[in-house]
Amino acid sequence: MNKVPLLALLSSAALAAPLNYRVVANGQVVPQSALVVGGVTYVPLSALTLLGVPSSVKGTTLTLGATTAASTTPGGANQKASLEGCLGEALFNGVWRLTVNGVKPIMRYNGQQKGYSLALSWKNGTTKTVDALNTGVKAITLVLADGNSLTSENDQDLKYKALPQAAGATLELSFWADSAQSAAGLGQPSKLLIDINASTAGSSGVAYSTTNPSFRVRLDCQK
Repeated sequence: MNKVPLLALLSSAALAAPLNYRVVANGQVVPQSALVVGGVTYVPLSALTLLGVPSSVKGTTLTLGATTAASTTPGGANQKASLEGCLGEALFNGVWRLTVNGVKPIMRYNGQQKGYSLALSWKNGTTKTVDALNTGVKAITLVLADGNSLTSENDQDLKYKALPQAAGATLELSFWADSAQSAAGLGQPSKLLIDINASTAGSSGVAYSTTNPSFRVRLDCQK
């Protein structure tokens, strides 16, 4: 019977033992370690959560990312996949952290023009000083329950505001209807959409942690 040297056995055992890595996600230390087993690195779900990746377990299936496919909106256009949440819920796409804190009706010109005001928190989640426009933020739209949509006349307060690392701003965005819409009566606010083109963010030296970094905030639910 051949004998294997004890040193060789110990070396093999050492190679087979899993390696532990300390995990830092978006500048935050994750309590659990990452493990390397058989050359494959396993990262804890808590790290993915910090990166804005949702997860769910059903039976023996672990699902990462959105759990529902894009649906079709009235008019036949495919709804764009986005990070979706409710009023009071913080959403993070790896660059920007958004929370819509409230929505209220507004009017001016003796009530002849009506609209809605949204209070939101907008924070930089990167290690660089960046602004929304140069990180791909394209359009900010308020969608009403009746299918109409409104744009903000002061969205530049969000788009052009440069924020240093971990800094944030509290903003009030006003969305005004035209005269005809105001006279007919506005539908209830349904969703705030912030369209982001991730491919244009490279010049800022930052990268989104999700394939679809656009935000969709439902204004008919509260967290």
